[in-house]
Amino acid sequence: MRPRLQLRRVARARQSGAAVLMALFIATLATLIVSGLFWNQFVLLRTIENQQLVGQTRLLLRSALDWSRAILREDQRTSTFDALTEPWAQGLEETRLDQLGETTTLASNASIAGSIEDAQSRLNLRNLLGQEGVVYEPDLMALRRLAVLLGLPEQTADLIAARMLESLGNPTTERPMGSAAKPIPLFLPTDLAGIPGIDGQAAAKLAPYVVILDERTPVNVNTASAEVIAARIPGLSIADARSLVAERERISYFPNVGSFRNSLRNRGQPGGDDELSVSSRYFLVRGQVRLDRAQTRMESLVKRSTLATQAVVVLWQREL
Repeated sequence: MRPRLQLRRVARARQSGAAVLMALFIATLATLIVSGLFWNQFVLLRTIENQQLVGQTRLLLRSALDWSRAILREDQRTSTFDALTEPWAQGLEETRLDQLGETTTLASNASIAGSIEDAQSRLNLRNLLGQEGVVYEPDLMALRRLAVLLGLPEQTADLIAARMLESLGNPTTERPMGSAAKPIPLFLPTDLAGIPGIDGQAAAKLAPYVVILDERTPVNVNTASAEVIAARIPGLSIADARSLVAERERISYFPNVGSFRNSLRNRGQPGGDDELSVSSRYFLVRGQVRLDRAQTRMESLVKRSTLATQAVVVLWQREL
């Protein structure tokens, strides 16, 4: 009898141990399932929060863009020139919105920074396109001089001119059957890296000094760098261009092109009035908004109208 009793006790112990293990397994499995559900719910909520934050930062950036357009409209109404000493050119360091007069809860958690750059302080690659489907030689020479000033081969300018002509040349010219389609036009200065024969380093050097606008534009001598001024004016050395920039800083701005020409003192050979100016219509607006975990940056190209409405039109806008 005792062996049977012992066997029964052993069997019961084994059954009891198996039941405990099964209970632990079920409890563990349930915990994992519940934890997974809670985690998925947390991820979903955090994703929704992030989307809301990004949406709010975009709205704030649109407001900042409207604010910059208002500044440029007011500047056009009160000034006949555009210079780096004017309010639009000062920029806004990162500042909390509640320090700018906003009183909402959002304002205490959000900060904004921004700047406006004169796009006509750069060489406009659109100027390379002359009439009747040919490259405009004076602007090609200016781009060559800029390339040399930056330590790049002159051929870089020729490659850019060829690409501009190929992509934006005379639209009435029919392409032969079977020929390759026109390449995509250059849109941003960084697109120079996509031109065969121009490497990324060369494109990066040129990018801060060139722009692609929708019409021919003169260079604003009140905002242009010494490199751009030296490239734009044949025979003007970079040392003389830097001297002109230093003089501009001392007097704040050139009131008209005639004043700038007088400051040249027979240095260089400035072109016609279609090549130099003291005012601008095109501006690059950049902004950044931080809101809790979200950060959004934006860049826009705007154009001021010459009409009495003084409208400032957004030509394109992109997130950085």
